[in-house]
Amino acid sequence: MDRTPHRIRVAVDVVDPAPDARVLEIGCGPGVAMALLCERLPDGHVTGLDRSATAIARAERRLRRHLDAGRADLQHRELTTFHGDGRPYDVVLAVDVNAFWTGPAEAAASRLVDLLADDGVVHLLFAPPDGVDGHPAGERTVAALRHVGLDACCDVVDGVLCVTAPHRRPVG
Repeated sequence: MDRTPHRIRVAVDVVDPAPDARVLEIGCGPGVAMALLCERLPDGHVTGLDRSATAIARAERRLRRHLDAGRADLQHRELTTFHGDGRPYDVVLAVDVNAFWTGPAEAAASRLVDLLADDGVVHLLFAPPDGVDGHPAGERTVAALRHVGLDACCDVVDGVLCVTAPHRRPVG
């Protein structure tokens, strides 16, 4: 029986990365989504960020073979202090990360713009509590991303709120 949380399966399906994509997961927790993404990225790479040392340690155990193969790396830090390795990310993913909707999100949203490749895409997903039709994250997250120039929209995919924001740098 697959014990992967529904919201994680939906997130990985929504991201659906190209085989050579560079993916950044914010709030990677114990690495469940990262492990699934690594399986879809034979020529790509996944970086996971989490501010919890415990979560990073759990992710290291889960992802050991992907870390050793160079298909993944983990960073114990917050998004606003992360600068990457200088290469942009094709996809940024976060599942149930409240930094984008519970308070001022300009710093986090601006960091996304700095980290994204031209034509990169941000996917921020939120699972509403059982029995709740809506979630305040959608509208607030869309507003934060639009504030920094991303063309964000919100949809519901298989019961999970999905905020998607493609990054299109101006031409010329």
